[in-house]
Amino acid sequence: MTSGRLGYLDWGRGLCVLLMIATHALYGWVRPEDQARPFFRWMWLIGGFPGAVFLFISGMVLALAAESMHRRGERPGAVFRAGVMRGLEILGYAFAFRFWMYASGRFGAPWDLLRVDILNCIGASLLVVGIAALPWPRRGARIAAATAIAAAVSGLAPLTWDSGLAQHLPMGLAGYLDGRQPGSFFPPFPWAGFAALGAAAGVILAAWRTHGREAWLFTAMGILGVALIPLGLWADRNLPAVYPRYDFWHTSPAYFAVKTGIVLLTMAAAFVLDRLPGQGPIRQLGRTSLLVYWVHLEIVYGDHVVPRARGALTLGEAVAAIAVLMLAMLALSYARTARWTRDRSRDALAKA
Repeated sequence: MTSGRLGYLDWGRGLCVLLMIATHALYGWVRPEDQARPFFRWMWLIGGFPGAVFLFISGMVLALAAESMHRRGERPGAVFRAGVMRGLEILGYAFAFRFWMYASGRFGAPWDLLRVDILNCIGASLLVVGIAALPWPRRGARIAAATAIAAAVSGLAPLTWDSGLAQHLPMGLAGYLDGRQPGSFFPPFPWAGFAALGAAAGVILAAWRTHGREAWLFTAMGILGVALIPLGLWADRNLPAVYPRYDFWHTSPAYFAVKTGIVLLTMAAAFVLDRLPGQGPIRQLGRTSLLVYWVHLEIVYGDHVVPRARGALTLGEAVAAIAVLMLAMLALSYARTARWTRDRSRDALAKA
């Protein structure tokens, strides 16, 4: 690891970046008649997992920063303010990105500004976690509060989606409660639960790292992940319905448990990969995941780079184009980190 970064977090982001690029480009570029294949149904299912991992890692990073503040003896109010500022910062990126895509589409779809996408969800989730979980003075209270938030948002999701509450809210807010609203792709109910679980894991990680027990935590994540997947599937088949409408794929707590298992297995795999020799291109992509997210969506869905590719390629042509896109994003990532390195070196010389 270099520059004080936790390499396994970059590995986790990098694994998700690869899948994210592939999923977006396949659905953006492949012609409609090829998208009827069963392969695309599987890709649609798998394409939701990177968002859960990104949310989990975001919660971990916020918690690690908060734990550092607690160790320095800073007051809960300072931790509270730091969490609010980080959440608002991500929301700022989200709205800036939405405006960028609106402008990229030649201002033709103003409702796109109200879309609830992954950055919106991360920002809103970090606000909730930063306000309600991480400022508590006791570590046990922070873990309990974060876990309770995860249980609450996953358990309430079937009600916020199907209760009709969103119908009484402005369009810009309704999508944060009800994923059935147009443009609500990552509503905090239930997606914020992954950020809350990540925050709980981050609090534990901060404590266990000081005692050299990092590996134990990620081993436990892997074991719990293996257990949660069949447990969630069993709950789906055997537990009685307690909600007015049961929607396994979107709001079911059982599917939330399955996705949590996959997130935990991804994190355990990222920890193992980080222990292998060399940093690798996947970790490199994870270091600049926000930049890659922004640029690759402009390339795939924007009107300024390859607009003629949208919905026009065969599956084979799309696969070849995706390989080129991934190489381009890797080159962009290396260029960005090289710029960071030059800037740090310049600052160090200026202070010498």
